[in-house]
Amino acid sequence: MKKLFASTLLSLTIVAFGCFTDSTQSTSVNIPQSLTAITSVAKAEAAPTGIEIGQAAPDFTFIDLTTGNTIKLSDLRDKPVFINFWATWCPPCVKELPHIQTKYEEYNDKMYFVAISVDDDQAEPVAFMRSKNYSFPAGYGNVNEIAQLYQLQAIPASYIIDTNGIIKAKVVGSMNEAALESFIQKGL
Repeated sequence: MKKLFASTLLSLTIVAFGCFTDSTQSTSVNIPQSLTAITSVAKAEAAPTGIEIGQAAPDFTFIDLTTGNTIKLSDLRDKPVFINFWATWCPPCVKELPHIQTKYEEYNDKMYFVAISVDDDQAEPVAFMRSKNYSFPAGYGNVNEIAQLYQLQAIPASYIIDTNGIIKAKVVGSMNEAALESFIQKGL
């Protein structure tokens, strides 16, 4: 029961606070009254601020949504990795994806790109990626495990991981193309 409550609380926190985080502009959000008490408790009790720069990137396994292959993050070590946590229901995440596509086309020979969906159902990001004709790699894994490993409290959240598996840069919130370019340069 505690696991279910913790998982639900994390999901509500991400939805209420994280999804609407946008580092490039101010956004006003009306949080439903029914969520206010729960998310206030979650925010007050949420001591971890996420995995930080300089720490080892937690390893996890995910399914490549294009190929269906299972990939382990630690297998991507011959180039830096840009990893983005997102969801189809998150407007700032969706707004950021075209910029990720542009940077993927520009830098995929120098850096791995992986957009990990935290949607509840694997079919949702598959259909979304196809509908938008995005070609950057997208993955899906154990959402609860990944959220816990990365202490995700908001999405979108992006990380640059070096070839030794160390986090070199981190941004919580969506980025416009210029901010994303600057962020990617930290890993090249």
